[in-house]
Amino acid sequence: MREAEKGPQPRGPWASRLQTQRLARWLLGLRLLAIGAVVVTALILQSLSEEMLPLSPLFAVAGWGFALSLVWLILWLAGLEPAVHGLLQLLGDVVLVTAIVYFTGGAWSPFAFLLLAPVLLAALMYGLKGALALASAAFLAYLAMVQLVVSRVLPPPASISALASPRPPSLTLQLGLTAVGFASVALLASYLAHSLQQAERSLQEEREAAARALALTADVLRSVESGVLACDLKGRVLLANPAASSITGQPQPLEGKKLSEVLPLAGVSWETILDRVAKGFPQRLEGELPPSNRPVGCTVTPLASDNGAVLGAVVHFRDLTEVQEAARKEKLKERMVAAGEMAAGIAHEIRNPLASISGAAQVLANRSTLTEEERRLLRIVVSESKRLSNIIESFLNYARPPEPHWGPCNIGSVLEETLDLFTHSSELGPNHRILRRIVRHEKPVVADEQQLRQAFFNLARNAIQAMPGGGTLTVEAFPDGAFYVVRFADEGEGMDPERIHEIFQPFKAFRKGGTGLGLAVVYSIVSEHGGEVKVESQPGRGSVFTLSIPMREV
Repeated sequence: MREAEKGPQPRGPWASRLQTQRLARWLLGLRLLAIGAVVVTALILQSLSEEMLPLSPLFAVAGWGFALSLVWLILWLAGLEPAVHGLLQLLGDVVLVTAIVYFTGGAWSPFAFLLLAPVLLAALMYGLKGALALASAAFLAYLAMVQLVVSRVLPPPASISALASPRPPSLTLQLGLTAVGFASVALLASYLAHSLQQAERSLQEEREAAARALALTADVLRSVESGVLACDLKGRVLLANPAASSITGQPQPLEGKKLSEVLPLAGVSWETILDRVAKGFPQRLEGELPPSNRPVGCTVTPLASDNGAVLGAVVHFRDLTEVQEAARKEKLKERMVAAGEMAAGIAHEIRNPLASISGAAQVLANRSTLTEEERRLLRIVVSESKRLSNIIESFLNYARPPEPHWGPCNIGSVLEETLDLFTHSSELGPNHRILRRIVRHEKPVVADEQQLRQAFFNLARNAIQAMPGGGTLTVEAFPDGAFYVVRFADEGEGMDPERIHEIFQPFKAFRKGGTGLGLAVVYSIVSEHGGEVKVESQPGRGSVFTLSIPMREV
């Protein structure tokens, strides 16, 4: 490439080994074809002529050509180096062509130009040096043949036997012109061969660059997680990436299908959208994709040519399920913060008067003048005051949770200890059963043990309350990459999708006597640890709460 940047050079590089091998193989076939054509032509001419033509020398040369070709073929099969094999063939062709020139007139033969054929091939195969070397060999062979004829070592060819012997001045001029012609052809052929090789190399580089660009484009489209479709203005899909097939749930290939078949979004008319895009107006839209009704967001932009003509449209779309879930979580977080602040204010205002009511009721209960019915009513006041005080304390714990105390922790051990404690809880009935499948992580991680105990206890309590008549609570825990996964699965009443969306909202109590803070506290604790809580449930089939807690090394 550096030589090409300096400008055209008459000296070109040799052909590659593969090109040399290909040319050497072609030489074998072309030589046999050429010799066969000459022999057939001679036989046809002889059959059309009434006199016997002097064809014996021609047949002799043809025989030598076939014999040499057989030798070259044997050497080829023997695995001779292609460069050496090609050079031997070209030198043999120089000898054969010189013989043809001799038999057809010697120095005055009209076929002397055939000696240029090996020179041209040498330029293609070996560059300038090879062309000049073979041109020198061809001229020396030609000069030797002429000299041998002039000195009567070889008999004059039959075609010039009747002519006067060529005079030295004219013969010298003939040889000089031949030498100049051979050298000129060698230089020109090498220059052309060099230019041809440079053009082939540039073309090959452009092909490789185009292939790399195409491969890169395909890799980019294949790696994009969102769907990408290209279609014409009639809505026929021309190109689609694998993500498009994955999101739409349709098997590849999508090419050739209608856009309305690939993305049948509810309430979306693709004909109207494409009409607007054809006018140069990008479109943004959202819709639900049947049959799963998953939300999909699309951006449709014009597909334009170099001159700005709109040829079609590019549809970039993605599944909005995760986006909407993230928005729902953010909204839930905001509502939890607002509810916590409100709870803190209300609890602060109620706690002190409530303590006064409870104290006054206890004092009154100690009077001897009260009847048994009055004492019973005062005990109810004290009991309900304590219950209300506990609820307010829960509000305060949720609204103003204590600062986390980070330290080394084995989450699996904390979970087992919490379950051991919970098995002695009065809430656990004789028909309840807890099944454990806990795999501990090897190294301790950074976490707050007390907060995790509270989260695990609340989840276990919620699961048991969901099974008032009894059932099995299955607790699984195991490391999963960078997370420690804890799963609580009950056999309770289950929940519908609407209830699942509200389960972590504070003060959303779905059971009689509940405060609606247990699961909200779980969500807050797991979020504080940088984790995630997922719920899977169906009415009548129980619920599964899955906690993914990051394992941060100590």
